[in-house]
Amino acid sequence: MAESYNTLAGLVQFNDRNLADLQISDLLDDAPLLKVLHAQTASNGTQHKYLKQTTASSAAFRAALDGATKTASADTLVTDTLKIIDGSFDTDVALADAYKGGRDAWLQMELARTMRQVMAELEAQVIYGTGNDANGFAGLLDDGQLDALADTMVVNAGGSNASTQTSCYLLRHGQNDCSFILGNEGNFVVEDEPVIIQKSGSVSGYYPALYVPVTGYGGFQIGGAYSAARIANIECNDLTATTAFTDDDIYAALSLFPAARQPNVIVLNRNALRLLRQSRTAVNATGAPAPIPSEVEGIPIVVTDQITSTEAVEV
Repeated sequence: MAESYNTLAGLVQFNDRNLADLQISDLLDDAPLLKVLHAQTASNGTQHKYLKQTTASSAAFRAALDGATKTASADTLVTDTLKIIDGSFDTDVALADAYKGGRDAWLQMELARTMRQVMAELEAQVIYGTGNDANGFAGLLDDGQLDALADTMVVNAGGSNASTQTSCYLLRHGQNDCSFILGNEGNFVVEDEPVIIQKSGSVSGYYPALYVPVTGYGGFQIGGAYSAARIANIECNDLTATTAFTDDDIYAALSLFPAARQPNVIVLNRNALRLLRQSRTAVNATGAPAPIPSEVEGIPIVVTDQITSTEAVEV
C-alpha cells in the first residue's frame, strides 16, 4: 500500500476569494519537487524545532552475570526560524478593469502567476538554501552534509568544467526526514480587497494601481544524517566514459543509505535526465533509443528546472 503523507497542496491555505476556484496543485507546476515532497506545519508558529538523529543506538550480546557496553542514540535539537516569502505585486487599475472578465478575473490571473513563481522560488531555496537567496531559509546545501566531496553522502560524478555542472539529489522525505515546513499554520496571506496606491509612471506622472500583499512563511527540515544524498559534478556537455552520468552513479548514492531507510525520490534537471537516458541508450543491445527514465529501483524521478546546470565544481 502506498504511503500516505501530507504535501504542500494539502496544507497551504489562502484567504483570498480570487484563488478559491484554483487547484493548489496547479500552482505547483513550476515546483514539481514541492508537489510530491512531504510537508508539515511548523511546530510553533514561525519557528520549527525537531530532533535530528546523529548517532544510532547500539546493542550487544553479553555473558551471564556480565555486562555489555551500550551506546545510546544521540540527537541534536535543531531550531529553524522560518523565513518570509513575499510575492506581493501591483497592477494598473485601468488594465484590471478593462480585462474581459473584469477586475476579479484579472487579479485571479495575476495571483496565479505570482503563486507559481513563489512556489518555484521556495523549491530553489529547498535545494540551494542561502546560496539561492541569502535572506531565505537553509536548504540542502546549507546542512553541512552535501556541500563537499569529502562528505559521507556525496558521490563525485567526475566532471571538471565549472560552467556546465549540475547535481542529482536522492531524498528520503517524511515526517522525520526531509520535509518542507509551512509557518503560520500553512496560511498564505493574500489581501481579499487590494489597496489602491499611487505609482510613478514609466515616463512621467502617476497612475492608480491595485496593490496586493502576498506573504507566507517557509522552511526546510533535514531530519537525519541519512535523509539526503547528492551526486555532484555531473558534466552536462561531456559523455566520455570517465564523466558520463549513469545508473552507476545513482546506485553509488543509493549505497550510502541504510538498507532499511532508502530514499523515496530522485531529483534532477532536464540536462541530467538527458545524460542518464543517453547512457542507457549506449548500453542497449538493440541500439534503440532508451525511454525517458522515470524511476530507478522503483524510486520515482522528479525533474525540476530549479536545479541549475552552472554549479561550481566541488573540491
